[in-house]
Amino acid sequence: MLLYRLYVNGIHNEHHYSELAREFFADDEYEVIPINIENAKNLSLGDYSLIFNADLGQDRDCIKRDIFRTLSEITGKSPDWGTLTGVKPLKPAMNLYLEGYDFSEVEKGLSDIYMVSDCKRKLIDEILRYQIENVPVADSNKWSIYTSIPFCPSLCSYCSFGSELARDKSILRYIPELKKEINECGRLFRESGKSIESVYFGGGTPTSLNAMELVSLFNSIEHSFDIKLRDMETTVEAGRPDTIDKDRLSAIKEFGVRRISINPQSLNDETLKKIGRSHSSDDIRNAFKLAREYEFEVINSDVIAGLPDETADDIENTIKKLIDIGANNITVHTLSVKRGSKLKQEDPDYHLRGIREVETMLEKASNILHAAGFVPYYVYRQKHQMGSFENTGWCIPGLHSLYNIRIMEEMQTIMGLGAGAIGKRYFPSENRLERIPNINDYRMYVERIDNIIARKHKYFD
Repeated sequence: MLLYRLYVNGIHNEHHYSELAREFFADDEYEVIPINIENAKNLSLGDYSLIFNADLGQDRDCIKRDIFRTLSEITGKSPDWGTLTGVKPLKPAMNLYLEGYDFSEVEKGLSDIYMVSDCKRKLIDEILRYQIENVPVADSNKWSIYTSIPFCPSLCSYCSFGSELARDKSILRYIPELKKEINECGRLFRESGKSIESVYFGGGTPTSLNAMELVSLFNSIEHSFDIKLRDMETTVEAGRPDTIDKDRLSAIKEFGVRRISINPQSLNDETLKKIGRSHSSDDIRNAFKLAREYEFEVINSDVIAGLPDETADDIENTIKKLIDIGANNITVHTLSVKRGSKLKQEDPDYHLRGIREVETMLEKASNILHAAGFVPYYVYRQKHQMGSFENTGWCIPGLHSLYNIRIMEEMQTIMGLGAGAIGKRYFPSENRLERIPNINDYRMYVERIDNIIARKHKYFD
């Protein structure tokens, strides 16, 4: 197997350049090697070795453009996101806009500086315009809460989250320790003089809890933080239709929650079996029918482009049916085959194949959603996504998720509660964000809860 060695002169950390090279090569086909040599033009290099920034005259963006052009010539690939490799591709555009550039100048910057393709510049332009017109500027005095329920009724083949099968014994062991963290973080919050803008219950599958457990959890959040869930944007991921029933929905509605998620990923029954889902497309339709009876303002659904053996027709069918049955906020994900997932173990190079089909899937999804009156309102990327594409949130105008937007802006403090939750403390005077990750495994979380709480004091006292 060929191994390309990319020598980058004048750097100490290869991360940004390695992430870019990963969009052209499999992990074992390249390595990025930092060097620091005054004049590297005349270095004698072996076969399949390349040197960048030989004269030390380039900044990071220039080096990345050179790498992009060179690897495009070698591989014949030209990734749509150009030299942008981060999780948040809207951020450079938003920064340019906030510096005083108009929309056309922002688009030119995305092309000239980052080599972003026409279709992705169009996507960024739509999202940028929507957020500027519809989303209030982030206020550092307003925080958010994320609460993790790391249990699911079954484990999907592509999943790498620290989720566990939902067993009564596990949940009963977890909830009391989660409440300890909620109580103490609530006290720290009350002493901060801040307010809460949004609350998000994710996982896992929060509706793995029964109705009484959900009520107890909601009461704990409201009491500890001295808030009412009905007074702010609150989202509960009721992700699996096999966890949705009248008792749970009644409990959620009782607290004034207006946003829920029902996440089928696909409405193809064969696909659902292949990825390890324990429900059918009929179960999804029945869950939507039941949820509509409770008149939730927003029902979000996730779909995934690139699932095993699916075609563009399959995702077109899924999205059209979701719109028909009541989804008014849809997130279109590109499959990310992460380390630790069953799919990655069985087929390590899965994410490198079927890229053109996934591209067609995303194009069809965009056309269908636009035609149905949806607009894209946020975007993010993950490692090992097929084709190095993206995940895009779409909504009927006005029905966006403020929490999702704030996560991508990185200008808000988020109190992350529970196993696998990632909190973030924002320091506005430095425009700096510090991640505060909790332990993924719920067993370790339970065993180390006192240490986890002590760590929260370090950031929030």
